[in-house]
Amino acid sequence: MVQPRPSLEPQRLHFCGEVVPTEQGDVSAKLAFALASSSGYIKHVNGLKARSAPFFAVIEPILHKYNIPNDFKYLPLIESAWQSNAVSAAGAIGYWQFMDDTAQDMGLSIAPGHDERTDLLKSTEAACKYLKFLYSKLGSWTLVAAAYNGGVGMVQRKITKSGHRDYYAMTMNPETGYYLYRILAMKELFTNPSYGIGSVGIMLASSGSLYEREREQARRMGWLQDDEPEPEGVPIESFLDMGKPTKNEAMVMDSLLTELLKNKPVSIPVFVGDVAARLVRAGLPKVGQSWAFTLTEDVQIGEDALKTGDLLYAIVDDVDARGNLFLRATKAISRQENTTIALTLLAMNPATGLAGVPRPKAIKPGWIVQWKL
Repeated sequence: MVQPRPSLEPQRLHFCGEVVPTEQGDVSAKLAFALASSSGYIKHVNGLKARSAPFFAVIEPILHKYNIPNDFKYLPLIESAWQSNAVSAAGAIGYWQFMDDTAQDMGLSIAPGHDERTDLLKSTEAACKYLKFLYSKLGSWTLVAAAYNGGVGMVQRKITKSGHRDYYAMTMNPETGYYLYRILAMKELFTNPSYGIGSVGIMLASSGSLYEREREQARRMGWLQDDEPEPEGVPIESFLDMGKPTKNEAMVMDSLLTELLKNKPVSIPVFVGDVAARLVRAGLPKVGQSWAFTLTEDVQIGEDALKTGDLLYAIVDDVDARGNLFLRATKAISRQENTTIALTLLAMNPATGLAGVPRPKAIKPGWIVQWKL
């Protein structure tokens, strides 16, 4: 009997079962850039893959319990490079990089000394709840990934404005527009033997159950207890290489994106945020200082409708070496109804679409700042 010949056709790339349209030139170009920026660090990715195995052993069963596609296991790798104490410029903390309000909404404690965002098990449970919430709003796992980075309100507005639900055809800010490609690059580098990494997994799988080996490694490191119903996560310190910090993959990609943005085109693009606000009162340009703004336009944020003239209160999360201010709005006060509305908005650089707004030489009332959800 003649055995059927294996297909030589390359398998289509998927994210959570949704086909990635690599036949489109801009999609393949972005993916190629993400892969190129990662594949140049094969030795690093090999080490990161080995280090990721016990984390995956904890995360994968929780994703399965909540019916979340397994591809989302790469999110904390992109977000924090497995560093429990990772803190973003915007103030997001932990493996899954939760902001304060979202973490609390998902049932996590953020109390000093007991911040559950640094607990692998509890933060993964919360992430699954948040991903399910996003999927209930958007109905596409690809859009869920975009919303995890850019906010569900922003993605919903993009859908309304574009009249379609195709992430790959939407005009996003650079960070959100590149976010999914970072995840796809990690998936390819971890699983595709042609990149010199998936072959490691194939060799391990040929000598036994790769999944069970990963769980055994997690047991040896004390992360899994057989006498407990669920795997127990503990905070993990950032890893070092011969006493020197190892540059994680997310940092590599972000630095390359920053360099790419430095090459300004002839016509400089202007990124417009989800809402604009005018400075009313400036605090000091120091971490923790409070600033006040007033909205220059009406905006709908979730169930809350804000009007022109409503007050917006923000705090300074960071001031980088170049003087960029990382402002985070935490609440708004409706002048018409005299009610306080909790929210999270990030001040946006109109030249890049990323968080962190250049500080003017003279900070005066009337300064217009763009904000994104």
